[in-house]
Amino acid sequence: MIDVEIMIKALRLAWIPRLFAPGRNNWKTVPDYYLGRYGGLNFLVRCNYDTKCIDVFPTFYIDILKFFNELKTLYNYDRGQDMILFNNKEIIVGGKPIFISEWVNSNILFIQDLLNSNGQFMSYREFKNKYACKTNFLQFYQVVSAIPKHLATKAKNTVPPESEPYIGKSLLFQLDDLIKFT
Repeated sequence: MIDVEIMIKALRLAWIPRLFAPGRNNWKTVPDYYLGRYGGLNFLVRCNYDTKCIDVFPTFYIDILKFFNELKTLYNYDRGQDMILFNNKEIIVGGKPIFISEWVNSNILFIQDLLNSNGQFMSYREFKNKYACKTNFLQFYQVVSAIPKHLATKAKNTVPPESEPYIGKSLLFQLDDLIKFT
């Protein structure tokens, strides 16, 4: 007997490689628009997102993201996604996870990018001296204060993941040592 629920999940997940495919096809206009507000699908699936925090999004794409999160959980995917500043369900500002494209463009992706050489959060002045991005002190301190203490402690004791899969053009998503999603 066919398990309809699993079949629906498989059909939704089959859309991920199509959405990853390069090119600006007309049919991708809607998903690219919605996913672009979160850094694009390639960035979003690598984050510690929660579909409940993604608002004004077509249900079809919410289902895809929800089922992909289930798949990551099934394979115990842990490549430091909780250290990513953006779309992180644990780093909340104004009731929602943050996404600041200016910071992403400046390669500020991880909590560790906000730490100084002593393992403490940078001051706003240190941040401005290190990164050439447009941000004000309110936005900076809003983000820093939203980072939970347990994540700040973990960030001090771990090396940040490579930023290439997050900002690069690599469309390979590795669930574990054997399973790769392209």
